[in-house]
Amino acid sequence: MPLTRIDVTDHVATITFAPPAEGYDRALLDAIGAAAAQVAAREDVRAVILRSDGDFGVGWSASALDEPVGIPGVPHVAAGIDAVAAIPQPVIAAIRGRAHSVALELALACDVRVTDEDATFAMGDTSLGRVPLAGGTQRLPRAIGRAQALRLVLLGEEIDAAEALRLGLVSRAVRADELDAAAMAIADAIASRGPIATRLAKEAVHRGVEMPLDQALRYELDLTVLLQSTADRAEGVRAFAEKRPPRFIGR
Repeated sequence: MPLTRIDVTDHVATITFAPPAEGYDRALLDAIGAAAAQVAAREDVRAVILRSDGDFGVGWSASALDEPVGIPGVPHVAAGIDAVAAIPQPVIAAIRGRAHSVALELALACDVRVTDEDATFAMGDTSLGRVPLAGGTQRLPRAIGRAQALRLVLLGEEIDAAEALRLGLVSRAVRADELDAAAMAIADAIASRGPIATRLAKEAVHRGVEMPLDQALRYELDLTVLLQSTADRAEGVRAFAEKRPPRFIGR
């Protein structure tokens, strides 16, 4: 089986990956990055699901742990995770089983996270004398706050789905046999909305949290002005006035 596959149905792209039993390596993350770039370039895709065959991931493989990092001219071993974060469409992570170390960092690159009730989460890199190197020290505090992020990063504590939900690390926890349907329901709901608006709303949230509030509010207003000239905004207003569902075309 290839390391990843892409399926597109009704404006929703699903990227499925198969983590090797020994853990994540460069080949897997490069394949995920390539798949992310493919769906990012598709105008017909309005939402993306990232899911795994089996566990979302138990961490790095031994070979990946030996890879050098920070060498000029050598691509980062986890560049594929940044490619997922750069997808302009909203991305939903469907997390099954364990999401530990780099697998949790991959999930953090997504916008919405839904998990099965038996899943566990951990950031145990410091137990190996390592700092998380795929965004864990930066995206985790942005997701759950500094204090709780430090708890997970410094202690390497494993938490269950209920605690992940309480912390805001995930948005929903469902039975394992309902996970794919729950992720698709979220993706379908997003895909039914104005595709330009959802992309810009995602951009406003992610970029705005890095700005002073006054600049972020101005940025939000600038994006609103950009939308005013689109056919989708006009269609949304018309549909509201006519009390019917809008028919968005992404223009």
